[in-house]
Amino acid sequence: MLNVIRKLQRLFKSPAYELVFLSIRSNLLFVFINLLTNVLCALLEGSSLGVVYLAVSSLTHKTNGETTDKFKLPSFESLDINLQLSPEQSFLWLVILALCLQLLLSIFSYTNKVVTAQISAKAQTFVTGKVFEQIMLFSYSCASRYKIGDLVMYANDAALAVDRQIEEINSIIINIAFSIAYLYIIIVLSPALAMAASIIIFFAILLQYYLAPRLRRLAQRVTSEQVEVAKSITENIQGLRLIHTFGTQEQTIRKIKKLLENYKHQLIMRSYLYYSSEPLLDIMPLAALAVLSIIAVLSSKNYSQIMPTLLTFLLALQRLATRLKSTSITATRFADNSGRMLRLAAILNRDDKQFEHSGNQRFNSLQGDIKFNQVSHSYTKNGKFVLHDLNFDIPRHQVTAFVGESGAGKSTILDLFLGIYQPTHGTIYVNNLPFTELNLSDFRKRVGVVSQDTFIFNDTILENLRYGNPESSIKEAISCSKLAYAHQFILSLPDGYKTVVGERGYRLSGGQRQRLALARALLKKPEILILDEATSSLDSESESLIQNALEKIKYRYTVIVVAHRLSTIVNSDQILVLKNGKIVDKGRHLELISKSQIYKRYWDLQTSVASP
Repeated sequence: MLNVIRKLQRLFKSPAYELVFLSIRSNLLFVFINLLTNVLCALLEGSSLGVVYLAVSSLTHKTNGETTDKFKLPSFESLDINLQLSPEQSFLWLVILALCLQLLLSIFSYTNKVVTAQISAKAQTFVTGKVFEQIMLFSYSCASRYKIGDLVMYANDAALAVDRQIEEINSIIINIAFSIAYLYIIIVLSPALAMAASIIIFFAILLQYYLAPRLRRLAQRVTSEQVEVAKSITENIQGLRLIHTFGTQEQTIRKIKKLLENYKHQLIMRSYLYYSSEPLLDIMPLAALAVLSIIAVLSSKNYSQIMPTLLTFLLALQRLATRLKSTSITATRFADNSGRMLRLAAILNRDDKQFEHSGNQRFNSLQGDIKFNQVSHSYTKNGKFVLHDLNFDIPRHQVTAFVGESGAGKSTILDLFLGIYQPTHGTIYVNNLPFTELNLSDFRKRVGVVSQDTFIFNDTILENLRYGNPESSIKEAISCSKLAYAHQFILSLPDGYKTVVGERGYRLSGGQRQRLALARALLKKPEILILDEATSSLDSESESLIQNALEKIKYRYTVIVVAHRLSTIVNSDQILVLKNGKIVDKGRHLELISKSQIYKRYWDLQTSVASP
């Protein structure tokens, strides 16, 4: 028993239950109504059985040949009521009273279910919101450890897990309250028969004690297989274009079917255990009723005297057995839901998670140059450094470009600058303050980013443009679209700025998506504009349009460009050449052509390829 109590203590101390209880504490009025209706329902149920006992007693009183003008009702010890009614009249009024009690019971039971649903609804939305908030606050390195499908399952399963757990807890409370009422009636009617009835309770508890831990382990395996299926389906749907272009539909289907087979096997194994208690729980009440009826009849010669007691006792025992069966099934469901609650606790547990670091210093605008001082970085604690002792400045309101072969560290510099990762060594200074002291949200609101892999929401063109600045007007959106050379192609779409572009903007070409992304970044009204290989996959016409756009706007912002195509950065104020995580050359385009062998080699390779 002590071991069971300790397990329960550990269970209810998990982050998942802490959030559920926090949600419940914020709705104490509903919790009070819930408990009150539970108690009232149990009292009304017990009272209605008492009235049934009195009703049957009134009829058996007449069969004994006693006076009918003054009828004294049988009672539960202290109950002694004298009514000037005939037995038939007493029976009729008592039946009506029992119906009224049952009507009140139905009203309070309905109220209890509605209140429980409201508590569950509040808890579901609260916990789901917290799970989503937790995921959003992960550092990028922490979030990237999970598959997208896994994170989606964490968020989606939170509501289902909480809803089931609250329903099962409420069901257990109701069953216990009713069971206490039935037990009281049974004990008052016949303590000896009540002792015999306790066998049902003992076997029900023993059976549940045996099944619960085994069902919890199976539930965890079922949940694990379900998650694997969901992750794979999500991942393959996201990669649908790749699957079609590679012709791997059959291979993908086979993989999913294999996962589904494993999931099916676990579901079947769970079903054997999940329903194993029901046959025994079904037969125990009937067997007990039969045995107790025989004992009661054999122990008494006057059937009319024992009839009210026996009838009420059997009715209470049958209902008690039903409640015990319901409690056992609820406990089984409670254990079955433990897999979801454990997963919920896993994502909510903060001990093994990394969260974005943000300082408290407000950032309103860029006042001076950005400085990298002795910055080095490794993605793992004991791993290889991808950046080594970087020292450079990014001048305000100028264009700074980074070039280098793949793996040189260009994108890592941007990740450090955006706060996605923290430097392993060294410091980045913004407005002469260490970057870690700045409020990260404030800073990012002042940065516009256009990357090679542009993400477009399945929404209208206008809402995609407004993503970074929801309050912007249509005139501002059109103005920025014109600057990005996107206005004309937007007008050519069926519904113009109200055109829905499809999942990830599949209805747009690559060049159109990039120009739309540039317009979105400009509409954000940034201090700093970052172009991360924004033109690397574009055709010459699209690249030319974006270059023209940049020439118009570049001196309004502090522009940082990462580019493979050197033609996009020839007019930059400073170009930093990277190799193996180090800055090997620095200068303007013509200067680097004359003094940097690496840069000149890049330029010669690209211009020779471009030449006819």
